[in-house]
Amino acid sequence: MATPTANLPQSPSPPPSSPPPTLSLPGPRATALHNLYSDAITHLLRTLTYPHFAACFPTPSVAVPGSMKALHAQFTMKLGEQLRAEFDRLVEEREAVGALNGLDGLVEEARGRRERSEGRRRETGLGGGPVPPHTLPPRTLYLSHLAPTLRRYHAETQADSEVVRAENGEILARIQKQREDIAARVAGLERVVADVDACVAALKPEELEVLREEASGVDEGMRMEV
Repeated sequence: MATPTANLPQSPSPPPSSPPPTLSLPGPRATALHNLYSDAITHLLRTLTYPHFAACFPTPSVAVPGSMKALHAQFTMKLGEQLRAEFDRLVEEREAVGALNGLDGLVEEARGRRERSEGRRRETGLGGGPVPPHTLPPRTLYLSHLAPTLRRYHAETQADSEVVRAENGEILARIQKQREDIAARVAGLERVVADVDACVAALKPEELEVLREEASGVDEGMRMEV
């Protein structure tokens, strides 16, 4: 079976502005695939030289070298035709030309959209516009996905911080009030101690001795009652 591109002249890939190829004719990628396989077959057949072929049949090569050379030429030609025919059969069976042409169409459509978008941005004087996600760096992508969750966690953390701050303020106020109460009581005790010291200092020694005896008597009486 002949290849679909056997009678077509090989030409370079069409410019981006050209319309995408039809499904019946090979496009740039289908043509490149056919050329690649054809070049591979040509290289393979070139490596199958007559010395290598003759080494497999040493006796006929010495007895009838002319016939062996003709056999080698016929063998390489038939092998190339068979390989190309099998490739063409697989391409037609798998509908590779249509699939590759469809890919060409998608690429051309995407290129056209990008050019139209850039043209509109140039006309409007806007350098920004929507940025394709696949052009963004990884950090921007994962931060854009995490931003809503991070904002929610930040708001919750701020609310919890405000509650804790208010509770700490109340605790600090209570501690300050307790300190003031303690300071007032200490000051009162110091005044009482000062008054007692003043009273003791104002007593005469003999009066102080009498008070001691009276206090000692009262203490003994209480112990006896107990």
